[in-house]
Amino acid sequence: MEILADRGLEGLTTAEVARRLDVSQPTLYSHIRNLDHIRSLTAIRGMQELSERVRSAVEGLEGDDALRAMAFAYRGFVRDYPALYMLQQRAPSTEEFWEEAPRAARPVRQVLRSYGVPEDQVPHVHLVFRASIHGFVDQEINNAIPDVPDTDVSFELFLRFLTDGIKHLAAEAKRPRRR
Repeated sequence: MEILADRGLEGLTTAEVARRLDVSQPTLYSHIRNLDHIRSLTAIRGMQELSERVRSAVEGLEGDDALRAMAFAYRGFVRDYPALYMLQQRAPSTEEFWEEAPRAARPVRQVLRSYGVPEDQVPHVHLVFRASIHGFVDQEINNAIPDVPDTDVSFELFLRFLTDGIKHLAAEAKRPRRR
């Protein structure tokens, strides 16, 4: 994770890992399969860190308070570790990565359930949350929002749209269906 913080995504190479560990590349390869393996393990660590931040932020909260805390924890993680976050988005598809993903998703899905989102809709709403917040934070960390002087105002508006949409979906699911 230090390499990503110091040198960015492109700086995460087997040569740099070996140099930082003060070992030869052949020695490094006796412990890891290849660069994709390093990337996957690093992305898993990042996923775990983000999940822990979310879990801590939402503890004892539900509904809008929990979603807001979750979104701010997510945004804070991305601001603190932009290269690690981007690696998570591009991580090699390994068995280890996909085994960890459901565990990392638990706190997010628990927040969504606190709204009364039907269980069959939780994975879909989770995807909407991830895609939406990713779009926002990706624009932010890449300085791609040139005409907005205060992105905090935009983030608050984003959260309002998101919370209102989730509440609407949950309320809609509770209404009796007409035939």
